[in-house]
Amino acid sequence: MWSDMNKKTESSMSETAETFDALRQRIRDRFPTLSPHLQRIARASLEETNAFALNTTPVIAAELGIQPSTLIRFAKELGYSGFSDLQRVFRQRLIEGQVNVRNEVLARDEAAAPPDTRTIFDACLQAHMAAIERLARECDTEALNHAIQMMRQAEHIYVAGLRRSRPIAEYFNYGMIRGEKACSSLDFSGGMAGPQIATIRPDDVLFAIAFPPYSQPVVDAVLDAHVSGRRIVTMTDSAESPLATYAEVALLLGADTATQLQPISGAIALVQTLVMAITRP
Repeated sequence: MWSDMNKKTESSMSETAETFDALRQRIRDRFPTLSPHLQRIARASLEETNAFALNTTPVIAAELGIQPSTLIRFAKELGYSGFSDLQRVFRQRLIEGQVNVRNEVLARDEAAAPPDTRTIFDACLQAHMAAIERLARECDTEALNHAIQMMRQAEHIYVAGLRRSRPIAEYFNYGMIRGEKACSSLDFSGGMAGPQIATIRPDDVLFAIAFPPYSQPVVDAVLDAHVSGRRIVTMTDSAESPLATYAEVALLLGADTATQLQPISGAIALVQTLVMAITRP
């Protein structure tokens, strides 16, 4: 494994204009530790540098027999925020090289079509519909009933969620208040989440939501509540999640790893079910 110092070095190199020679050496150094899929990408990047620079992400992925998201993961392994940032190093190598190749790169940039809004819109709709269909197939009704009973009986519900999970948590909190159920969001931004956890009583429930990459403050809140012997309901992606480990009941929603920006429609549908069941007369 890399040391923290090596990771920081890679991060700083990716943020500056890293040369192709430096990147090539880093790929060689990292190769033995990469997974088979990432090794396939690494090998192609060193053997077919021109194609790697000029082809689009879907074309490269199709030629290598991998998902486009695997190219993004490869870039992040090298400290880049996305594949396009990594590909820019390969393209810069060509631009600085032969004139005819430089002209081809520039011509491709100029001819690039603007984003097809309808295509993007349809893809987003498909992702949301797939999330809803997956929830319908995989929802654990027994776990859902258990969570509903716990939160119906709770004197007060504390809800925790950050990043992608924040709008899900806020929607739950909104629904609880609309239904006149005592509920509070943990105040992470104000630094009061810890003191709030300390005030949770035996008859209260913590409802925590997090998906990969798990927000550490939410994980810490769950652990603190568990150590204090408080009741915990979580919404997360798998039984191996750090949230599921300490929960009395975990509501699981699998993630689509092929989608860079995960839809929250399945989680919102599940939250709306919770709200309606918990606040019913």
